[in-house]
Amino acid sequence: MKPARTFKARIRQFGLAGTLFLTVLGARLYELQVVKGSEYLEKAHRNTVVVEARPAARGRILDCRGEILVSNAPQFELVVTPSELRDRKEVIKELSRLLDETEPELEKKIRAAAPHAPLVLQRDLTQDTLARGTEIAEYRKGVGVRAGAIRRFKYGKMASHLFGYVGEINAEELRTRRDLGYAMGDGIGKVGLEKQYDTLLRGRKGADQIHIDVLGRTVSQTELRPSTPGPDLYLHLDAQLQQVAEKALGETLVELWKQNGERSGGTVVVMEVKTGAVKALASLPQYDPVPFARGIKYKEYQALLDDPGFPLVNRMIHSAFSPGSTFKLVTATAALQGGLCTTASYFVCGGSFGPANCFVRSGHGGISFEDSMAHSCDVVYYKLGFEMGIAHLRKWCALYGLGSPTGIDLPAETGGLLPSPEWKLREWEDRWYDGDTINMSIGQGFLLVSPLQMAVVTAAVANGGYVVRPTLAMKAVAKNGAVLLEPEPARTQLPAKPEFLASVRRGMRGAVLHGTAVATNLPQVQVAGKTGTVENSPSIHNKHGRNHVWFVSFAPYDDPEVTVVVFLEKSHGYGGGLAAPIARQVYEKLYPQGWEKERKEAKPHA
Repeated sequence: MKPARTFKARIRQFGLAGTLFLTVLGARLYELQVVKGSEYLEKAHRNTVVVEARPAARGRILDCRGEILVSNAPQFELVVTPSELRDRKEVIKELSRLLDETEPELEKKIRAAAPHAPLVLQRDLTQDTLARGTEIAEYRKGVGVRAGAIRRFKYGKMASHLFGYVGEINAEELRTRRDLGYAMGDGIGKVGLEKQYDTLLRGRKGADQIHIDVLGRTVSQTELRPSTPGPDLYLHLDAQLQQVAEKALGETLVELWKQNGERSGGTVVVMEVKTGAVKALASLPQYDPVPFARGIKYKEYQALLDDPGFPLVNRMIHSAFSPGSTFKLVTATAALQGGLCTTASYFVCGGSFGPANCFVRSGHGGISFEDSMAHSCDVVYYKLGFEMGIAHLRKWCALYGLGSPTGIDLPAETGGLLPSPEWKLREWEDRWYDGDTINMSIGQGFLLVSPLQMAVVTAAVANGGYVVRPTLAMKAVAKNGAVLLEPEPARTQLPAKPEFLASVRRGMRGAVLHGTAVATNLPQVQVAGKTGTVENSPSIHNKHGRNHVWFVSFAPYDDPEVTVVVFLEKSHGYGGGLAAPIARQVYEKLYPQGWEKERKEAKPHA
């Protein structure tokens, strides 16, 4: 009997346990489905809803006349989502053939990308690539083709250093910009104006709510927030003048290539002397921005790096060179302000000052202060530099803005090099000699300046002593007409007497009338200028030690409006013979009235 009772007791225990289990399970199901049913239903709906960013149209870039220089155009791009790829090796092999990129290059890109975000492999697909890419996307999970926009450049390479380009944001850039609304896959300005004004030009992204079913298909799409297009950026730049500057500079560089057997570079800057508004800014050679806009290939980029003309370098603001005799504008101001000479001083040039020779070896003989500027007498400036010393000379360099960036609205501007005895001791482990000061007084030696810095120096002499800040942006205008940006001109005053600067200007005018810059003696506008020639020793980038040449100028002489500065790298020759003729063509574009009158008068009567 005892075994039977034990068995029944166990059955009752199991029954009670089962009943308790079912009661608890039922209570839990009741809680989930009835008490909290609506909450979990809402969560289930949310699991099928995706919020997707809607990109904003990037703002256009226009010149001072309202001509559109950089805009957007529709295009298709090939993308992959790394986490969704299956048979990755096979996919990469197919895409390698399609995009003409090596498999290791593609593998490296995909590995470095965010796993769950679409990675753009190529933008602006050709019809053939689009067709084949669409075909691959149909049977390769993780590969897709989508519509987008790409930057279009009206004049191709023109001003490419200025405009820059947009590329996909990288991990490092995203790390510092995530709080500003950037996300992986976004476009971002990499260099130039596109980088400088990226947060403005990119506009504000919108958002769409997308409902997706269990099969991953879009059921519906609702706009949560419309995107706000980026404003249009108007520049002080004059596209017509920029073309003239680049053409004149380009033709000269081609001739120099033929003569010297090696490529060289150069720059032209045109700037309003009273406001700093930049009307043209040319740096050659330059690059084609289109490959960067669509996603440049390794082979294309390597070709640019290997190019002996260094087309990726913006010589206007990223490079610095000895200023040569154009620096005499600074030495002259410092000497007059220091009481070392007067505007009426007279000097004697015998062809040398100690071991330092004048470029006219036989000497200029007796020469006035202003004629020493016009004829670029080195001996006068050797003497003045020696007497004033390095501290006084450096003081006036700094007052003119040398040694510091000009503040132009472009990224990564160099400040050049303003040397000092302390700098030389630290870098060269040697003391500063009088010869260093003498050398610097004519723009040779350790001193390095950018072409844009020399434009600021020239403008300060021309405008009566105001050091201006160069500016490219005129205003940014939203689609509703609101002005979002309108930079005010900025300038600081030199502590220089007006009569001293007037004397320097007269010397520059003399250079054009009867001195080293007669190539810019134009009938329709009075130009004042100063030439410069930089002597070089052979180096890795200048095997023959060819001269650099300069020409700095302003016009009209009586009421200055603009400065035109031209620089030619390792050109050989002289500033008056090579650089000044380029400036002449720019002035002919700026002041055409006299030439038009001459042409009309020259026409034969019918």
